[in-house]
Amino acid sequence: MNFKFHISLSDDDYLEYNKFHMLKSFYGARQLRLFRGVVALLFAAFILVYWIAGGFTLSAFLGSIPYFIAAIVFELLLKPFFMFILKRNIKQMKKQGKMAYSALSNMEFYDGYFTEVTDENKTEQKYSAIERVSIVSNKNIYLHLNSVIAYIIPIASFESKEQYDAFVAFIKTKCANVDVYAK
Repeated sequence: MNFKFHISLSDDDYLEYNKFHMLKSFYGARQLRLFRGVVALLFAAFILVYWIAGGFTLSAFLGSIPYFIAAIVFELLLKPFFMFILKRNIKQMKKQGKMAYSALSNMEFYDGYFTEVTDENKTEQKYSAIERVSIVSNKNIYLHLNSVIAYIIPIASFESKEQYDAFVAFIKTKCANVDVYAK
């Protein structure tokens, strides 16, 4: 065994992961750009139709100002709106009594695979199952199996800075897609 971590996650850790995933991760940033692009194209289409219907007159151009303002307001409020929806969904999961993470687990990393043991189950994964690793400096390491599922390793799980650095070097040898984010 190369590394063993006792992981303790809180609701705040899970919320931080979801914020990161939605706004900054490889997966979320791509979806956010796509969503913004589609909405910008819709606003542009509304404005163009308004101009064409108005005969490209001064009043048509002035009448399209509310569409421009709406587009700008949409862009400014998109992230806060997503955060509101995310927090609401997490509260709803908590209310139902089943969170999408295990509060306590043990992870062990071997040369060819790693395991996670919780009160409910034990999983064993080969490193080839990791699609991407996201390292948020001085915060967390996320081992993404796909665009939905990830293992969360908080920095508090490491005994020392040396162990953290050794693990980062180790995981970089096991996965080709490693993204480092400054927090």
